[in-house]
Amino acid sequence: MTQQHDQPPRFLTEPTALIAEVVLAIEPELSPAVVAAAIASTVKMKSRHRKLAAALSRDPEMLTSGRPEGPVTVQKLVRALQAVGATRVVLPRCAHCGKQHRLPNLDGNQRICAYCQMKRAAAANPCVICGRTAHVASHDNLGQPRCALHPDTSNQDPVDIVCDHAAAVDPGLARDEVAAAVRATSQRPAHQRQLALALEDNPRLLTGEGAHGPHKIILLIEDLLARGARNIVLPSCPFCGTDRKLRHALDGQRACRPCYEKFRLLPCSRCGRTKPVATRTVDDQPLCHPCTRADPVNNEPCTSCGRTVNIVRRDGDQRLCGRCFRPPTAVCADCGRTRPCYFAQSEAPRCEACSNRLRPPQTCSRCGNERSVKARLPDGGPLCHSCTRVPVPCHICDRSKPLTGRGPNGEALCRVCYDKHPIARRNCVQCGVFERLYHHGLCNSCALDRQLTGLLGGPDGIVRPDLEPVFQCLHRGDPLSLLYWLREPVPRRLLAALAAEKGPVTHDLLDGLQHPVKAVRHLRAALAADGVLPARDERLAELERWLPRAVARIEDSSERQVVRGFATWHHLRRLRRDAEKRPVTLHQAVVVRREVKAAIQLIEWLRARRTSLATCTQHDIDDWLATDIWVRYLARTFLVWSVRNRHAHHVLIPIPPKDASMAIIEKDQRWAHVRRLVKGDEVDTTTRVAGLLLLLFAQPLSRTSRIRLDQVTHTEDGVALTLGSHPTDLPPPLDSLVLELVQQRHGYSTLGRSNDHPWLFPGTAGGQPISSRQLMRKLTALGIKARPARNTTLMELSAELPAVVLSRLLGLHISRAEKWTKDAGSPRADYAAELSRRKELGKSNSRT
Repeated sequence: MTQQHDQPPRFLTEPTALIAEVVLAIEPELSPAVVAAAIASTVKMKSRHRKLAAALSRDPEMLTSGRPEGPVTVQKLVRALQAVGATRVVLPRCAHCGKQHRLPNLDGNQRICAYCQMKRAAAANPCVICGRTAHVASHDNLGQPRCALHPDTSNQDPVDIVCDHAAAVDPGLARDEVAAAVRATSQRPAHQRQLALALEDNPRLLTGEGAHGPHKIILLIEDLLARGARNIVLPSCPFCGTDRKLRHALDGQRACRPCYEKFRLLPCSRCGRTKPVATRTVDDQPLCHPCTRADPVNNEPCTSCGRTVNIVRRDGDQRLCGRCFRPPTAVCADCGRTRPCYFAQSEAPRCEACSNRLRPPQTCSRCGNERSVKARLPDGGPLCHSCTRVPVPCHICDRSKPLTGRGPNGEALCRVCYDKHPIARRNCVQCGVFERLYHHGLCNSCALDRQLTGLLGGPDGIVRPDLEPVFQCLHRGDPLSLLYWLREPVPRRLLAALAAEKGPVTHDLLDGLQHPVKAVRHLRAALAADGVLPARDERLAELERWLPRAVARIEDSSERQVVRGFATWHHLRRLRRDAEKRPVTLHQAVVVRREVKAAIQLIEWLRARRTSLATCTQHDIDDWLATDIWVRYLARTFLVWSVRNRHAHHVLIPIPPKDASMAIIEKDQRWAHVRRLVKGDEVDTTTRVAGLLLLLFAQPLSRTSRIRLDQVTHTEDGVALTLGSHPTDLPPPLDSLVLELVQQRHGYSTLGRSNDHPWLFPGTAGGQPISSRQLMRKLTALGIKARPARNTTLMELSAELPAVVLSRLLGLHISRAEKWTKDAGSPRADYAAELSRRKELGKSNSRT
């Protein structure tokens, strides 16, 4: 420990005494009692006491020079001293105007008054209309500053905008209730404008994506739910997925407290443990919460017992330690008597006697403190929680780790060695199986049975017949994986919500649950893979659910019907027809969403120009294309469909020009990627196979992800993979890697994990293959970009093989294969055509 830790500075240990000494040296006529009262009335918090003491210890002339320096408590102390008769202290002057006003703001290291700060803000925010750097009188709907001469004259009230978005999501919610919620959570016009702008940018903030908006959005959603909203969804934490209050900002999103604390983890400068930073030392070193409480610098004398310890309660001049403090009086929920109770403000207060009766503390055999018993030594001696986590040498691996269990002779065992030791295996008290028990004397299967019964069963502990298929489906999975899944609050609440519903579990019932989409999606996939629910195309179903919410923002009912008809009869009808042969791909779903959004934006843009789809002219469409060219060209499909169906007349969006360049990689780079995947250092088998199929056989990731097991043929001659109409022989080591994937049948899903699936690349959802996006992430992490790599592979293969061979081996359409052969400059197709022409000419000459 350094010398600085042994002898901390006085401004940390005796800040009040140090401030009083400086003041009495300047004002000797004042009594120490008067000075102490002035200091106490000025500074309330300990941290500000220390900050003021540190500033005065460095420069005592801050109280007499009038310089605008130091913390804001300097001027507060001067005013308090002048009120009790001090004559030598001088109020600091504003660094800009020189007046002795209150100086709450900073300009660099100099303090300035509020008026000068307002002038600084006006200079930094000129009026958006005239450019004057006058006082900002208001802001327009875009948040831009306006002076008093140019107020915002638009009639769009931010509260009305928020009400419109809320009505589009939840039509049953009264508009007055929404307006009251907006004004209750955002009293200032600037905050109301912030809500309106956020919803204009992303209307999905009210349907589950609120974590991507400002904090006021979260407060508004909570208020609307309290007022009876049904379709508005309170977002879960985007980092951990739990349903906690999102009160912190992290990476531009709202986060819960545990996730926010994870990013504040640093090694403590005292104990060395990685924990959230509670405070910092004088030399700016981090301290965790236990070390902060144990630091003698933070200890004070208890007014009751006199001990210099950590103070847990302050009440006026009273400072009480943990032993002397008594909780407030309340009616104990256990014994019913009026006593000092813990959790007195909650619905279940508990007195100290009842708390001790439930978990009576004992003297820890290692540290000697009176604490609750967490574990016991071989001789029965109690251990508190802190002492059980002390690293001890493991008897088997000799590594110092926290103690988990003990062997037959009392030897210490770490977690890994204890799980492998025979002493960890016992007979289950319920089924009698001999294995590593999960908890309460139950094996994994029996523990899962008890938890599922508790979540899906009623008050009598019986699972109703409608939920019995769900119970059996979950129980057939891996018990330990399901138990780990049930540790999280989101799955538990999801199963409890199913138990609270009536009737059988259907797709419509799952669609109506107000729970995180990811949890519902995984449960649905497991139930569909087990046959509890009929299989359906989830991307198509998501589009069908999304469409009514998307078109609800269109005000005119006839135009809303036009956009709905375009999405239904042009897009959804085709997707429903094709879904019978193959599922909807991610690219198809993205295209539908983009074109429908472009149609909605075109309708709203035309209405803003006081026209409509039926009356617009080509001049309006040309103005529409004048900005944001690429995005606005997406409305072409909608406009062509509208003209064909007589919803619009004589208007057209031309086909946008295409970029003729092709993204490729160098040939040497392609083979360098192949060698890396063949070598396979620290690369999983799934990524190696997908990457080699991309770099050797030009297979797109969308097709690779859906390769079935029956496409793999293993014979004495080797391993073949059917990518087109003819099987392709796989070179080593790709053949052995594919066989390794064939043997890994269980997949990676927590729910519905089974060997009964047809996929070579099983995904995390039960019975479903891995997504192409996940494969793309894996390859991108290795520096392999899918599109350029596939283009390069196709270009080289097309230069070496005829188009018909490419079509049969790689599964390309013959027209695409011929196009690639032509782009590669291969003379094979022209040569074959010329040879055929010569043979025909020779036959005709022989006849003549």
